[in-house]
Amino acid sequence: MTALTEYQLLGRKVKSVANTALLVTPIVAKPAPPVIEPLGSGLFMQIDDDYFLITAGHLLNLEDWKDLLVPGNNNQMVWLNGIVATTFNKPNLISNIDFAVLKFSSRQVKHLTNGHHGTIKPNHVLINHNLKYGDNYVIAGYPVSGVRKKYGQPIYKPIPLKLLTYPVHVKNYRKHGFNPNHHILLKYQRTLKPFNYQQKQITKEAVGISGSGLWFVPDWNRMTNGVPTFFLTGIMIENHKDKGFLAALRIDFVIETIRQIFNKGDLSITKVNVGETIKTLFCAEIP
Repeated sequence: MTALTEYQLLGRKVKSVANTALLVTPIVAKPAPPVIEPLGSGLFMQIDDDYFLITAGHLLNLEDWKDLLVPGNNNQMVWLNGIVATTFNKPNLISNIDFAVLKFSSRQVKHLTNGHHGTIKPNHVLINHNLKYGDNYVIAGYPVSGVRKKYGQPIYKPIPLKLLTYPVHVKNYRKHGFNPNHHILLKYQRTLKPFNYQQKQITKEAVGISGSGLWFVPDWNRMTNGVPTFFLTGIMIENHKDKGFLAALRIDFVIETIRQIFNKGDLSITKVNVGETIKTLFCAEIP
């Protein structure tokens, strides 16, 4: 048997990280009977006995969130009953501080605990992340273009985007209206050569990966359960393919919201100045 090259080994490791990340990455959708209409992605997080959905604020805005669904037990879709804190009161608001946190009501949790998806725990979240040019990050989510309806069946088969990338140079942040203390901008190319392929291919459209995670891999040789150890450092919020990058918001905003709004004071405190954002969040509840 021919030994794998370093490039092929890296490809396997990237795939294992992305596949593991997708286990906590649900599709956020709205009803379109007899099917659903996928809108974006999210992340399931568990802290103690509480279950949270993390995603982009433009998805979970105050006008639309009550009509949205995520996957639960037995391939069923679950309504977003609970308390939401979001930076968007309506979907067309313009802001790059774009996130939402939903704490599921206790009666909804039982519909989530035995589903296909798992949950991320706080020890796999990295706040106060020191961004370095050249570091490796993995993006894993469900572009709308990759969610295909199964023939003759009222269900969808999602095809994820799995992307290994790196930060763009810091000079690009101010140029495009982003703050390096708040955001992480990642290189995005429409044509890439996939691992184990000889020719470049057009990558999937990134529309629909908003709300999915940005995962940092500090050392490809440091393993946890056979997978390179990786940490959640941000959530994807904007697609700027015409400018060659995708934008993520640092996860510090989410963790500080959970710490303050949802009374999880034992979480680590971020050094990022998020105080004014927390004060201006839009909140609502469906019991």
